[in-house]
Amino acid sequence: MTPLLELRGLTRAYGSLTAVDHVDLAVLPGERHALIGPNGAGKSTLFATVAGTLPATGGNVVFDGHDVTALAESERARRGLLRTYQHSSLFLDCSVLDNVALAVQRVHRVAHRFDRAARRFRRTEAEACRHLESVGLAGRAGDRASALSHGERRQLEVAMVLAAQPSLVMFDEPTAGMSAAETERFAELVERLPDDLTLLIVEHDLDVVFRLADRVTVLHLGRVLATGTPQEIQADDEVRRAYLGSARAEELFTGGL
Repeated sequence: MTPLLELRGLTRAYGSLTAVDHVDLAVLPGERHALIGPNGAGKSTLFATVAGTLPATGGNVVFDGHDVTALAESERARRGLLRTYQHSSLFLDCSVLDNVALAVQRVHRVAHRFDRAARRFRRTEAEACRHLESVGLAGRAGDRASALSHGERRQLEVAMVLAAQPSLVMFDEPTAGMSAAETERFAELVERLPDDLTLLIVEHDLDVVFRLADRVTVLHLGRVLATGTPQEIQADDEVRRAYLGSARAEELFTGGL
């Protein structure tokens, strides 16, 4: 199967410091692929370089058969490669529904202005409501986004991403700062996403990683240390050594699935 996303020797350096060092990675269509590694492994830098937030200093990013290395983040997004951020980016003074409706309008190239409500467009409202239903926020449609909890804001962000009709979504630390209950709801939400939607997830919570991922890539010191199924990664001695010192990680790596 041809990868939807392929990294070929991708490199990001800051002067003499190489944060991402000749990374090769393939993400297949429909795959849930997790990217993990100890602190300082280069995960966030790799993520930003793939999304186009940071320019690569070497190598290539190939998306859907096209080299997008030189394209800006906005152009990659228009092609279907979207990312979320560690901190939710929402219009907090607008309603939950209007946040998603504005994302829908962008896809359909409908002019959007805050002085005329997005709900005036019947098709836009119906589509936005459908996305809110899919993430479990239909009952909060009329509330301001500022009234949502941290976990609910993440759910709203997913609805906005889905409204953009992506082929691949990159989740950046999606459960960071969530309670156990919010993390559970978010994991269930990801499990309900369409099977043909490809995901690349950077996540510190290894319980979430091993639950959701089809394959896992481990970064260490900017390089790929290992790639495999969750079971293969848990059994990998080099990965265990990279995580040595993290009590929770050691428990997961030694306890099995």
